[in-house]
This record gives sequence, C-alpha cells and structure tokens, in this order.
Amino acid sequence: MAGDDIAGEFVTISTSVTDNAPGASERKPTDEELSALARFRGALRRFLAFSEQAAADLGLTMQWYQALLVIKTFRADDHISVGELAEQLMIRDHSAAELVSRLVQAKLVRRKTDPSDRRRSLVIMTPAGDRRLAQLAAVHLDRLKENKDAFLNLFSFDQE
Repeated sequence: MAGDDIAGEFVTISTSVTDNAPGASERKPTDEELSALARFRGALRRFLAFSEQAAADLGLTMQWYQALLVIKTFRADDHISVGELAEQLMIRDHSAAELVSRLVQAKLVRRKTDPSDRRRSLVIMTPAGDRRLAQLAAVHLDRLKENKDAFLNLFSFDQE
C-alpha cells in the first residue's frame, strides 16, 4: 500500500512571490531570519518523514492518512463529498474519486449517494477507518508534543 499512492495532479496555488506587488519583497531577510527558515524547513521535513513512516507502519500512505483526517474533521455532523475532499487535499476531482475508491477497497470509508443531490457521492468513515485514524493521530500528537520546541521556537528572535 505504501507505494499505492495516487500520482494525482495537484491544484496550483497562487502566490504573490512573482506578482511584484509594491512592498511584497523589498526587505531583505536577515541572516537570523534565513537560519530560522532553514530550521523550520528541516523540522518540517523530519516531521513529514516520521509521518510517512508511521503511516506505512500501519499500512497507509500519507495521502490516505491526510484523507482520513479531512473526512473525519471536515464537518462535525455532516459528511464530506468527493469534490470537497479534493478541494481540502488540493488535488483534482478525479484523483480524489480514485483515492476514495482505494479507501473503500481497504474498508476504511464507504460511499453514500447524497440524498439532496444524487449526482454527489458522500464519504463516510467506517469503524476500521476510525480505528486506524485514531492510532495514527495518537502517534502524531505524541511526536508533536515531544518536539514542540522544534516548531514553536523557530522564530523567537526579535522582529523589527
């Protein structure tokens, strides 16, 4: 399963880096700020590597874990549609549909036709999906608590 990830197309995110907006990048970062950014990127890479391995240890891919997290938390008392899942994961609709099919096949979620719009599929977590998500979320939370300083104190220098 770990190599079973969808090579879906990612949705493009617009940034202002190339927009040449007035004042957008006129200030040159200090050496301390650049070091803080490097430490942040390093901490993020280490956490993502941990996350990928933790998911693989439970037979999931990172994308499956992210999808289960979104499916569980998107709305408190309502189900998420495949299109909304695509939007939340920043992937194309057809990639989300394939991802949901794989999660259904693994018995982690099930599909349900939206009673108010029969063209839409809703995604519902199964008890097995809930258990797998709880296991993985617990180890992620433990790791974040153990390493909270790696993220919280990265930018603790004086800002002008």
